Order: sequence, then structure tokens, then C-alpha cells
Amino acid sequence: MRYDLLLADADGTLFDFHAGERAAFNAAMEAYGLPADDESAALYSRVNLSHWKRLERGETTQARLRVERFVDFLAELRLRGEFAATPPAEALAERFVEELGRQHIPLPGAEAFLKRVSAHLPVYLVTNGIARVQRNRFETSELRLYLRDLLISEELGHVKPDPFMVLEGMRRAGVTDKRRVVLVGDSVTADIGAARNAGVDSVLFTDGCPAPEDCEATYVAQTLEEAAALVLS
Repeated sequence: MRYDLLLADADGTLFDFHAGERAAFNAAMEAYGLPADDESAALYSRVNLSHWKRLERGETTQARLRVERFVDFLAELRLRGEFAATPPAEALAERFVEELGRQHIPLPGAEAFLKRVSAHLPVYLVTNGIARVQRNRFETSELRLYLRDLLISEELGHVKPDPFMVLEGMRRAGVTDKRRVVLVGDSVTADIGAARNAGVDSVLFTDGCPAPEDCEATYVAQTLEEAAALVLS
């Protein structure tokens, strides 16, 4: 076995990010009498993604992202002409984070993946997610049993693709040889970028989709079962 440490991303790798986000979005919107239809959800997802990409580029902070994505979303919602007034962005943002922390829907095969790999080497979580959300969901998730530690960007002050969380995970695990470390994640920019910047191997998890060209991952896995086999080979 070539590795002594696995670093795993959370959303889109272990958790069903889209299902959890939609459930939290619906609950938050309905709490304020706003539309939770597909069009509004798609609008929010587009705005939200643009803010996370800005975070990865170092153009914003998680504290700003948390509220500003709803400032922009509500502004676009008002442009549709259906609502003369909307709730304060801060209130909607707070309700959404609260609801998101309740969502811990694992992707198919996530628990089996962690159970299999953690029997052979430690697994550390490395996530750009909001600390309150990630800690709430993992503490109530069946997946927490298999994770040695949680490294969360908001708490550490560094966001993937910055290599800091990778290097900090190695420090905590007592692993000094970068050749003995692998990161599994679904984001080419954040996860594969962080692994590349830290000088460790990576597995791009595509969840059944083809990998983008020039993704620069060491390996590509369409399923978590394939990812486990790569990590443990």
C-alpha cells in the first residue's frame, strides 16, 4: 500500500451537496414566504457558485460570502418583478446556514468508502465549507466515525487550492513524506489544485461523469469504490 494518509473533501465527495443544498434552500425560502421553485433554486445556485469561485481566487472571505451571495440573489429575485420587498439578506443567510447544518445526506457508497479506507489508514477531512455547517452535519452523520480529524478552511484561515490544509493534515497525522499522501475530491480547481500545490497525489472523483481534459489529477475515479481501490492499491 503506497499511502499513509487520505485527505477527503466533503461536499460532492462524501455528502450529496445538491440534495442537501436544495433541502436547506427550500426550508429557508419557505420560512420567509419566498418561492422555492426550480427557477429560484437555479438562480441561487448560479449566484452561490460565483461567490465560491471568488473565494477560491482569494477575492472574498467566507464571512462575506455567507451574506453577499444572498444580497445578490435577492437583488436578482426583485428584478423578476414579483417581490417589491424581500427579507434582509443577513436574516435569509442565517436561516440558510442553520438549515444547511441539518443536512447530512451521504453520497451512495460514501460510508462504505470511508469504512474500507479507514481500516487501513487515517482519513482527515479537508473542506472549504463553512465551519458551523460542516461541524453540525458531521457530528450528526454516520460518516464521522471514520474520520480522524476535520480541517475546515474557515477555522484555519486558508482556502483550497491553497496547500495549507493539506500540509496541516500531514502535520497532524505525523506524515512527512508527501509521496505517502493522497487527496480525494470532486473539484478540479479546489481539491486537485490544493493537492498539486502541496505536491501530493490526488484522485478526482467524478461521480459517473467523464473527467475534464487536463484536470491534472494523479488518478480519476468515477465511483467511490474505484477511489478506494486506487487509494489502497
